[in-house]
Amino acid sequence: MIYEQLKPKIMTGDYITLARMLGLNSPDSARMRCRRGDIEALEALEKIIENRDQLIKNYQNDDSEQNTTNSNQ
Repeated sequence: MIYEQLKPKIMTGDYITLARMLGLNSPDSARMRCRRGDIEALEALEKIIENRDQLIKNYQNDDSEQNTTNSNQ
């Protein structure tokens, strides 16, 4: 996936996480790697976005199931 496709999905903290994954000292360095088309950085950023979205979805599903169970008691 290219950077321009990922860009609209990037949220606060993604470059911080990416920098930590890549062993970089600065989120700005991680961002610049993405802008330059670095494959490793782009693949890692894509994983961050996918995993974040899945985590949110799972949490919301678990929360709604828990609320349904509590209201039936």
